[in-house]
Amino acid sequence: MGIGISLCMIVKDEAGSLQRCLNAVRDVVDEIIVVDTGSVDDTTEIARLHGAVVIRTEWNGNFSEARNLSLTAATKPWILVLDADEVWVQTPQMKTELMRLLAASRDDVWGYWIQVTSLLGVSGEERVTDAVCRLFRNDPRIAFQGRIHEEIASSIMALASQGVLHSGLEVIHYGYLEQAITAKNKGARNMQLIRSALNQEGDQPELLYALAAEWFQQAKYDETLRLLQPLLAQLMPDCGYHSDLVLKTAYAWREIGSPERALAVVEAWAPVYEDFPDLLELGAVLELDQGRENVALNWLNQAKSAAFTASRYTSVSGAGTYRSLTLEGMAHERAGRWVEAEAAYTAALSMQPGSMAAWQRLLLLAAATGRPHAIASVAARVSLPPAAWQALIPAALAAHRPEWLLRHAAALAGPLRAQPLAAGLALAQLGEDASARAALQPWAAHAQHGPEAALALWALGHKQPGGRNARAAARHAAALPAATHAAEALLQRGALAGSYASACSCGSPPRGATPAGPATPAPGDVLAAAQALAGVGAWAAWLRLLQALPPRGALALLAALPPAARCGLLRAPASVREGLLALCGTPDGAQQPHADEVPAPERTAHALLAGTLALLAGRQNLAREWAKSAQLTARQPAATGRPATTISPGLQTLLRLTAPGAAYAKEYTNQCNMLLVHL
Repeated sequence: MGIGISLCMIVKDEAGSLQRCLNAVRDVVDEIIVVDTGSVDDTTEIARLHGAVVIRTEWNGNFSEARNLSLTAATKPWILVLDADEVWVQTPQMKTELMRLLAASRDDVWGYWIQVTSLLGVSGEERVTDAVCRLFRNDPRIAFQGRIHEEIASSIMALASQGVLHSGLEVIHYGYLEQAITAKNKGARNMQLIRSALNQEGDQPELLYALAAEWFQQAKYDETLRLLQPLLAQLMPDCGYHSDLVLKTAYAWREIGSPERALAVVEAWAPVYEDFPDLLELGAVLELDQGRENVALNWLNQAKSAAFTASRYTSVSGAGTYRSLTLEGMAHERAGRWVEAEAAYTAALSMQPGSMAAWQRLLLLAAATGRPHAIASVAARVSLPPAAWQALIPAALAAHRPEWLLRHAAALAGPLRAQPLAAGLALAQLGEDASARAALQPWAAHAQHGPEAALALWALGHKQPGGRNARAAARHAAALPAATHAAEALLQRGALAGSYASACSCGSPPRGATPAGPATPAPGDVLAAAQALAGVGAWAAWLRLLQALPPRGALALLAALPPAARCGLLRAPASVREGLLALCGTPDGAQQPHADEVPAPERTAHALLAGTLALLAGRQNLAREWAKSAQLTARQPAATGRPATTISPGLQTLLRLTAPGAAYAKEYTNQCNMLLVHL
């Protein structure tokens, strides 16, 4: 290339990704130095085919030593460091920016921060960006430090405190994709290296932070805090990873159920990191946790103002932009401001059409508040990706909004081919049962879709009194799923128990009749059968199925429903919701001695659900009693022995909606609907 860059790498068994990496920099670097630490595949051959100087060395568990060995072989004035699972972003603008930076570099500029964008998940649906010094001058005084999570910026800053500048350069990192993590078992490897280093070097802050980061990745937040709390008290912002230390500490406090301590951390450091959108967003989330929507919006406004500085920190994709807008929509939702919530979700999708979080929130908002134009508006203004349209189908069916599929039939043509049962389910929800049966029947023997189709046909039969068509479907289907057998047993047992109770009230039980015994089917089978019944609109049978379960089983099933399915309950007949409310018992019953056997969180969830159902039934006084019951239970000591100091946003909303005079507020019904959806 002629501007003097040596690419320095360390590798081991990277034949699967090295060629992609080297192809991307062939027009960027002037020489390639590869230190191989023991490859047994074709890694070294691939490197030599690209003209690399290959240095073989034995791996000793020290990343910095291997890195520094590659630096000693570099002959060009500038060094670029990449890993094999990284790819230099190839654009004309990137090449022009690189040439401009190196040609115009002042003598006091020793290196540049490069944005490393790590793809997460299965296919990179989420991203984390980090600013890392990867481009720097070739000088023997500059060396990597740290056995693991090695870095070079502190070495440069020892020469010149302001010697590293930000650049517009970017590298894509593929090493955090699920397949790569599983293949290399990075978590176990890192833990072993960190523990070995701690044994040899003692409790160095960098190593303790690295260990805490591994615990954090494994969601072991108590262990994380045990290490991070002392570090946060000891270290200052110039340590290089302090911003991430602050963020992880606050997040870990939230995850173990101490949002006040989390918020205290955020508030203490927000003035220092006022340009760190992820930290400001976390402040908003913590305020939402405590029901302070307007305060959360203030945090989000700050986060959006800091969007352009996210690349200076370890930052998740969308921080300050579409992710902040999605949180903004949630804050407006909580306050019952539907127009503002819709606008925020639409703005998020305009920025990132693939934001499934914003799309799914918008779908539920549209369903629960009767705003189908919200979806039509986004469809007209935003070029939604196929995955978004695909997600609309199950959401529309679960929410009992089949008209959406008709309205967007053209855009959904492709996704509907991939979900062939959707048409039959939509017809069933529209009341066209004969047409629905005709659409579903051809799929009953299909290898992939057969079990689901058979389950839907069975459920469709239960729309008729007595379930005669369900039993006919059972006789003709090649193989019904186990869920139908479990559900049929429950339904028949429930019917027998009902006739027994009725006869007993007249003084003469039928000959041979006995009350139903305890139900023992697998919860997963019952849930599948219940969702099938709800999916075709067989609400009476759905309610009978829940009534045949033990009370805790019925409430657990309701709690297990996804938000879209709870949205569908809003379309069920009022008598069905009344029946569900009857299953909940009474608030006084929830406080009986035997209730102590039920964990407090479960009892709180029970009371919250019952209170919400009472609201939907227009029984304000009963809802208020359930709200008080839920509040009392929520304040009881948890398993840790400490009483809870905050209550959930759902319970806060229930308390607000059951306050005197609340029922006269504008959009009250929609607020009750949204509470059921997002319990």
